[in-house]
Amino acid sequence: MADKKSLSGFKKDDKGVLWISNYVSNAKIKINYKLTALLHYEQSDYQQISIVDSVAFGKMLVLDGTPQISTGEGFIYNEMISHIPIVTHPNPKKVAMIGGGDCGNARETMKYKEIEQIHVIEIDEKVTEICRKWLTPADVFEKDGRFQIFHRDGFDWIQEQAGNYDVLMIDRPDPIGPGKRLFNSEFYQYVYDALSDEGVVVFQSGSPFYNQNTLKKTVKNLRSLFPVVRTYLMSIPLYPCGLWSFTLASKKHDPLNADLTKLKHSDTKYISPEMFLASFNLPKYVHDLIDE
Repeated sequence: MADKKSLSGFKKDDKGVLWISNYVSNAKIKINYKLTALLHYEQSDYQQISIVDSVAFGKMLVLDGTPQISTGEGFIYNEMISHIPIVTHPNPKKVAMIGGGDCGNARETMKYKEIEQIHVIEIDEKVTEICRKWLTPADVFEKDGRFQIFHRDGFDWIQEQAGNYDVLMIDRPDPIGPGKRLFNSEFYQYVYDALSDEGVVVFQSGSPFYNQNTLKKTVKNLRSLFPVVRTYLMSIPLYPCGLWSFTLASKKHDPLNADLTKLKHSDTKYISPEMFLASFNLPKYVHDLIDE
């Protein structure tokens, strides 16, 4: 957890311009984001939460000094973590997501009218409250009776969900602080148990370039439980190095055989039937990495 007395990551240059800096130790890369304003800051029980207005990305959610998602490019992450597992499952009724307190992936999930329950599990109530004010209009969720949010630790919550969900989205943070338990080997078993017989899950699995250990361990843990495990990639401009991975696991269904006529892409900005399939075409070095 960040020091409660300091505002992590922020600095002003000699001209008084506000910047936020993101240093990635694994890659030895430091990215500076030019800001026009610090719109909101507070310390919750878990982390520092900021909303900033940036020159390149619009409004941005920052946790403990690290940019998470923005209004400028957040559609990429939210579309790719939600549409692919939903379309992979032939008839999803109950969907839940751990993390993603901005609820952008829940908003994408709402496009599928056949889904009956949409549950979000976010440990930090303040993240949801602040994102509703600054990033995601609250009325989107208030008008949809399928949506419900639970402010709980996802590691504890998942253990109570045996067989309850058709699709799970594990939008976990970096493996530090409270989120570290979402990378433990036993967590993968709890996720498997929480899925129905035809269940599908997707995990945020880091950069295939500078989070290679995270990706390798994710794939290894999932392959020990699921017959179908596939990593897919996307470009996230906000993140250092740009390239990011999700890893999908399924008890029965292969996303490469999914019925893409079900994909709700009329108003998406990133995903399309072509991008759905293309995202699974991995560079050779990523194939080599996850097949070691």
